[in-house]
Amino acid sequence: MLQRALLLLGLALCGPADAAAPPQIDLTATPAWKGWSRPGRPSEVDIRLSTDAATAATVEVVAGRQSVYTELDLQPGRTVRLHVPVGPAARVVVSVRPSTGATQRRELILLQSESPLLGVGLAAGGPVQLDGFHAVALTADDLPRNASAYSSIDALVLDASTLRALDQRQLAALLGRSASCGRIVVVNTDPQVRRLLDGSGECGGQTLMSADTASDALELLESSLAHARPQPMASGGIGELMGADRAAWNGVVVALAMCFAATALVLMFTSQMSVLLLTPALCAVAAMVLLHVVKPPAQLVVWSEGASGAQLARYQAWHQFPGAVRERTRMRIPPQLAANVQPCDATLDLRFGFDARSGQAMFAEFETRLFRQVSLCYSGSFPMARAIAIEARSDTVREVRNTGPKAWPQGKLLLEGRVHELPSLGPGAHVTLSASGGHPPDAAVQRMARMRVQPDKVAALWPLELGGVSDIPADSRAWLLVTAPP
Repeated sequence: MLQRALLLLGLALCGPADAAAPPQIDLTATPAWKGWSRPGRPSEVDIRLSTDAATAATVEVVAGRQSVYTELDLQPGRTVRLHVPVGPAARVVVSVRPSTGATQRRELILLQSESPLLGVGLAAGGPVQLDGFHAVALTADDLPRNASAYSSIDALVLDASTLRALDQRQLAALLGRSASCGRIVVVNTDPQVRRLLDGSGECGGQTLMSADTASDALELLESSLAHARPQPMASGGIGELMGADRAAWNGVVVALAMCFAATALVLMFTSQMSVLLLTPALCAVAAMVLLHVVKPPAQLVVWSEGASGAQLARYQAWHQFPGAVRERTRMRIPPQLAANVQPCDATLDLRFGFDARSGQAMFAEFETRLFRQVSLCYSGSFPMARAIAIEARSDTVREVRNTGPKAWPQGKLLLEGRVHELPSLGPGAHVTLSASGGHPPDAAVQRMARMRVQPDKVAALWPLELGGVSDIPADSRAWLLVTAPP
């Protein structure tokens, strides 16, 4: 009888232990581009998770001084796949921390190539080599889902089979790379695919090319290397458009002025030592309260460029968060700009909150300090339907015509180094301008536009509406620069 009681007691004790057994999570992590990258360039990590029991888990990816994390609800029999963008780093650590059980870690070493990288996605054919480049053989699954990861490579050759195997996110990232004038050669593709890619590029055929064979693709790449790609605008240029933010300085000046005024009044009307000592302390407390209450607003500047008649325009954006006090800050990222978000300063300690469903960062966490500005940089492309044609009617008269399908608003025309007023025009409408008229660029945005336009080209500059972009500061500014043939 005693033995039977001990056996039942043992079974009772073992039952809860079995029920409380931690879930077994299977974690695999694979970097894009077969693990290759270039020093100082971002990439992407493909993460796959499966479990034998339902559990909540936190996934975190650490690359250099930036990290990305997301919360997941893992279910048995269902594999969760994440494509997480990572910042420039040679070492990436992926960790999964379940609600119960031990944390799993995977360490990835990205191969840093000193030579330019050539991605080769050819389903059939032998190896492809280009002088001075390190070639990496790729399958469709090796291509990233985030356009920012295309910074890892310098040129790409794809055939029709590889293109057809891309999913929607991969294709969107590829089109974004094409819009940013990445060197891409498509081999033996049908005319419909070529038209799609041609419409996404705006570099005069110098970076997006079509070839019948792999050898023709290499010849096209070699010839394209003689033409410089349009360079993105430096952060300093975008900062000039934004202008200096003096809100924090103004707050400090006001606080100091109030303290000096209070101290002067105290010295005029009393000589009590307790009051003289208490006044500076109260001033310091008031200054701290003022800095905590009156926080400088964030700013956003968007600069976009496109070629007349192109389907896509590329953009860069600079999102600045001025600091007032030392504190941990969480800022929402505009979802329409989040696809390629990166800290403008790679040395910044920053943590992104990642949405596994949309595959984008939702917010950024960082530490602010007085007079320290934290900036996020965005880049990407958006659909554009503006087309402009310039025709010389005489030595001094130019006709400007709207050859696009939609009307455009009032803007500026950059013609022969001068700025002209450009009226709103409907489709097919035109206006004549005097080439000797206009005025020299007299605003920062006009000077920036002149610097971005080649001397033999004409360009139109418009303010860009951001009504479709959510979670942006009230004082946000944007411009669209469209270049036209001479």
